[in-house]
Amino acid sequence: MCKHEAVGDFYRGCGHFHVRYFTGETYDCGSQACKSSSQHKHKTANNCGCPEIVIEERRVQNMFQAQYPECQRTSR
Repeated sequence: MCKHEAVGDFYRGCGHFHVRYFTGETYDCGSQACKSSSQHKHKTANNCGCPEIVIEERRVQNMFQAQYPECQRTSR
């Protein structure tokens, strides 16, 4: 599972993380079965069945005590 660094806002009221931007920093898992890894074994195949599992490595830029605005609308 490769990771991509994301910077965003964390809303403690609902636990929502809103991504503002991706930094471009990536963490390669080195797995031959991961489609987004540099060690992927089917690099030239068009229809590879390997999963592309990308996880966000989250960095909190701002923390809010309230709920995310979308969560406030749905909870009323």
